[in-house]
Amino acid sequence: MAHLLPFVPAPALLGFIVLSLLPIGLSRAAVIALGVGAAVLPALLFVPVALSCLDGGCVAGAVVPILSIDTGVFVAQIAMSMDPLSMVTGGTVVLVGALVLIYSGAYMASEPVPDLRRFFAVMNLFLAGMLAVVFAGDVILLFLGWETIGLCSFMLIAFYDQLPKAVAAGRKALITTRIADSLLLAGLMLLFLPAGTTRLDGMLAVVPTMDSWRLAAVAGLIALGALGKSAQFPFHTWLPSAMAGPTPVSALLHSATMVAAGVILLARLAPLFAAAPEISAMVAMLGIVTAAGGALIAVIQTDVKKLLAFSTMSQIGFMVLALGLGAPAVALAHFAIHAAFKSLLFLSAGVMSHASGGSTAIEALRGARYRQPWAFWTFAIGAASLAGLPVITAGWYSKEAVLAAVWSSGPWGVPLWLLAATAAMLTGAYAFRVVFVAGSQSADLAAPPWGGAAVMIPLVVLTAVAVVGGLSVGALIGFTGGTPDHLPLLPTLLGAAAPILGVGLARQLVRHPRELERVAHRLRHVRIFRVDVLYYYYIVRRFRRVASVLGNAEGTEAFARAAELRREGVEVPGLPADDLLARDRAPAVPSDFLTRATEGQTPVVRLVSGDPVGRFVVAAARLFVSGFVARFRPDAIDRAWMGFAGSFELAWAQARRVQTGRVRDHSLWIALGCAALLLFAWGTSWR
Repeated sequence: MAHLLPFVPAPALLGFIVLSLLPIGLSRAAVIALGVGAAVLPALLFVPVALSCLDGGCVAGAVVPILSIDTGVFVAQIAMSMDPLSMVTGGTVVLVGALVLIYSGAYMASEPVPDLRRFFAVMNLFLAGMLAVVFAGDVILLFLGWETIGLCSFMLIAFYDQLPKAVAAGRKALITTRIADSLLLAGLMLLFLPAGTTRLDGMLAVVPTMDSWRLAAVAGLIALGALGKSAQFPFHTWLPSAMAGPTPVSALLHSATMVAAGVILLARLAPLFAAAPEISAMVAMLGIVTAAGGALIAVIQTDVKKLLAFSTMSQIGFMVLALGLGAPAVALAHFAIHAAFKSLLFLSAGVMSHASGGSTAIEALRGARYRQPWAFWTFAIGAASLAGLPVITAGWYSKEAVLAAVWSSGPWGVPLWLLAATAAMLTGAYAFRVVFVAGSQSADLAAPPWGGAAVMIPLVVLTAVAVVGGLSVGALIGFTGGTPDHLPLLPTLLGAAAPILGVGLARQLVRHPRELERVAHRLRHVRIFRVDVLYYYYIVRRFRRVASVLGNAEGTEAFARAAELRREGVEVPGLPADDLLARDRAPAVPSDFLTRATEGQTPVVRLVSGDPVGRFVVAAARLFVSGFVARFRPDAIDRAWMGFAGSFELAWAQARRVQTGRVRDHSLWIALGCAALLLFAWGTSWR
C-alpha cells in the first residue's frame, strides 16, 4: 500500500483548488460538504497505509519516491517517508484534521458564503501542507509544506479581516515565524552543501563526517527555526495573539499541526542533534523554560483561549525538553496524546463560549455546566488529561514518560525533573481553574440550541482518546524506536501528586480571586514576561525611527513644495503644520530651480524678487531658454521616444485587461505555471 501514501494529501489540496480557484458558484451546503469531505478523505486513504505499516511494511528510513529532477550536478528527489515517525505523526494529523473540519461545518455555518468558502479552502490547504511536512522524505517537499502552513496560518488567524486586532495578530505570527524559517532554510542549505542531496536520509548520512563547528552551526540554525514555529521561548509571543482566529483554527493549528511542526522536525533530525550535544542542551533548556514559564503565565489568564494558548506553549515545551535530552520517541508519544486532549479543550470551549454569548472570558463561562452540560463534561475530561491526573487519563501516561526520561537523563536530571514537576502542578492549577468557574452556579442559565452530530462526534471521539489513549503510550514509544524509562517509586508518587496539588491550588484561586489578581499584577511587571514590550521598544521603535528619517530625506522636495503653498496661504492636508513651518524657515533653494527655469517659468520668485542678483539670474535664465533651449523644441528624437513609450502604454492597457484582480484567478495561473515548470524539469531529467 506504499503507493497510496502520495495520494493522502491529494483530497485536501483538491478541495483547496475547487473552493478557491474554480470560478463556479456553490451553495452553503455544497461548500461545507466539499470542505469537510476534503479533510475526511485523507483519513480514509491513510487507513490502508497504516495497516500495511503495522504488518511490517514500513521500517526506519523507508521512502516512497515521487519525482526525480537531474540538474546535471546532483539529483533532486521528491519523496515521502514511510517510517514509524511518519505513521504516528501522519495518523495524528489526519484524525485531528478530520474531526476539527467536521466540527467547523457547524461552527462556521452562519458565515457568509464567500467567507465560508475562503475558510474551508485555506483550512484544506493548511491540512495538505501539514501532511507534506509530516510525510516529507526530502527537504524540498518539507520546506514547501513548511512555508504553506506558515502562509495559511496568517490567513486563518487574520480570518476576520475587518478586525484590526485579528489582522495584527496574523501579521505578527507571519513575521515571527518567517524570521525562524529563514534560520531553518540557512541550516538546511549548510547541511545540503556537504551532502549533495535533498533527501533527508542522505543528509543525515554525512553528519558523522562533518567538523564540530559546522555541525554546531547547522544544528543551531535548524533548532532555532523549529523552535520558532513551535512558539518556544523567545519566539513564543505570537501564539497568544493568534487566538484572534476562529475556534476551529485554534483547535487545528495549536494542537497537532503548526506548533507541533517544530517537534516533528527535531524528531526527524534526531541523529543530527545527537551529534551536537551542546545544541541539544540548549534545546532542552529552552524547552523547560517554556514549559515552566508558559504554565505560570497560564495561571493568571482571564481568557480561556489565551489560557489554552499558553498551555500549548507549555506542553510543547515538555516535548522539546524530551527531544533535547535524546528521547524523541517519548516526545512523539506526548505529541499524539496532547493533540487529542488539546483539540478537545478548544472545541469544548467553543461550545461553552457560544452558549455564553460568544465571549471567551473565563468568567463568562460561569454556569456552563448547566447551560451546556455535555460540553462542560468533555472539557473537564480534557482538562483532567491535560493536568495528567494519575491512572485515569491519557495525559498522565505520556507526561510520566517525559518525566521518566528527564529523571534518567544524567546529572542534571533531578533539577530538571523538579522544574518539570512544578510545571505539571501549575498545569493542574490553570486547567481546573476553568473547570471550577464553569461548573459554578450562574444567574443566566438560558442557552440557545446549538450543536448536533457535527459537534458531538468530534467531542465524543476525542474524549475517548483523552481517557483510554494512555494505554497506547508504551506501544507508541516502542513503535517509534524508543524504550520507556522507569522511575523509582518516590519520584513516581511525587509526579502523581503534582497534578492533584494543582487541582487543590486551582480551588483556592477560585475561592480567593483577589489573591490571584495580586499574583497576576506582580507577574505582569516582571521583565522576562514582557518580551512583547521589550521587542517593541528595542526593535520596532528603532526601526520606525530609522524609516522615518530615511522617508523624510527622500521627501525633502515634496516638503519644500508644500512649504511654498503654505506661505501662499494654501493649506496642505495630511502633512503636519510644524514640519511645514520648520521647512519654511530653512534658507534652502528648492531642488527644482533649474527645472522651472528651463521650462520658461519664474523660479521661486519669493526667494529672489527684490534682489538685483535674483533679477539678473531670472533674466539670464529666460535668455538662455529663448535663445538656446527653444531651438530644440519640439525635439523630433524626443517625440519619437515618447511615441514609442506611448505604444507600450497602449499595449499594456490591452494586456492589463487579463488582470481581473481576483486572487483565485492569479493563484490558478501561478499553480498552472508551477505545474508546467515541474513537467519541464521532469522531461529534462529523462535519459
